[in-house]
Amino acid sequence: MQILVAASDATLFEELEQAAAALRLPQLLLRQTEPRRAAQAARQWRPAVVVLELSPSLRELKLAIEELRFASPEVAVVAAFRPEALAALPSESAVLIEALRLGVNDFLRRPASAADVSQLYERFAHPAAGLRATPGRVVAFVSNKGGVGKSTLCVNTACALARLYPQQVLLIDASLQLGVCDSLLDLEPRATLTDAARQQDRLDVELLRRLATPHASGVDLLAAPRTAVEAAEVNDAVMTQVLALARRTYRVVLVDTFPLLERVVTAVVDVADRCYVVLENVVPTLQGASRLLRLLEELGCPAERLRVVVNRFRRGAGCLLPQDIAQQLNRPVDFVVPYDRRMVASANLGTPLVLRGGWFSTTTRRLRQLAHDIEGCLHRVYEGNGAAALGDVPSPEMGTPPGTPS
Repeated sequence: MQILVAASDATLFEELEQAAAALRLPQLLLRQTEPRRAAQAARQWRPAVVVLELSPSLRELKLAIEELRFASPEVAVVAAFRPEALAALPSESAVLIEALRLGVNDFLRRPASAADVSQLYERFAHPAAGLRATPGRVVAFVSNKGGVGKSTLCVNTACALARLYPQQVLLIDASLQLGVCDSLLDLEPRATLTDAARQQDRLDVELLRRLATPHASGVDLLAAPRTAVEAAEVNDAVMTQVLALARRTYRVVLVDTFPLLERVVTAVVDVADRCYVVLENVVPTLQGASRLLRLLEELGCPAERLRVVVNRFRRGAGCLLPQDIAQQLNRPVDFVVPYDRRMVASANLGTPLVLRGGWFSTTTRRLRQLAHDIEGCLHRVYEGNGAAALGDVPSPEMGTPPGTPS
């Protein structure tokens, strides 16, 4: 269990640290951040509890809670206060009641004692029904250009993962105006991301699963909006909230994105534990991918989270080889998926290639490699900027490790 202390008063963290040490709970982890970085830190570290300072002026608390709810809807907010400070007010109870209305889950009297921290642990250490004890991973498929097969890769990878984790894989079609994941799976979605936006205030685990459309492979699909007008209702705040809740509901969340780095896609990349940049071995697409990779790193997505996938690879005169692409990008090519006419037939039939047999074909092997790379991501513990603290569990099917041209 993690407790994040977001307070300008450094002594609050010291009080909690001393109380936790007295309890001798090795599974309790305390972290500290500045109040203005509370939402960002909660998104990054995914604590069970965020402790904020309670002051007579509730405006700052209101803003902090709103940001936290968008960044991490499942987090519990605890307001710490000194009784003598509130006792001087005309109505102490009115302040506490208003704090509850703003979304405070519990209160902590200062100075904090071991008994207080023990009560916090007992109340919030165990996740609510339907929530995962360990947050799942968010994986994004991105590109700077449409038509490179990004959606097909994302859907096939999701189906491959669902064979390993049935009903624990959520596919979100965040290509808001051009979503095709429902067609690639031959589904008629009963709800879309727009429904999540319209019911944002009551979005929880049960509602999220009801909005997702199940597929026979074991994948749940949260489909793209039906029209461009409906797509306008989905903004970056909605997407961040959906992703934060989804990762507490599913083991892995795959997101197909729109080929344009706007606010919704940026929100996805910000939350994602891994981003697969998809391109083809042609010069114009390569040049765009090079700019995209630089931009992603400038936006704070570290190189460790990025993977380069060359899709629909063909050999022939004038075609770029993986080593040529790696040289131009100044980084390794992680995966090469060959051109396969069966991919086109699978898309037309609405049956992903990984579900149609051909287990030993080169294309399906590459798709399984992508799935196993994500599976390895599930076994990692990320700290700080996303560097792996624990190594992957190696897979015998990973023909060539990430970073090696295939």
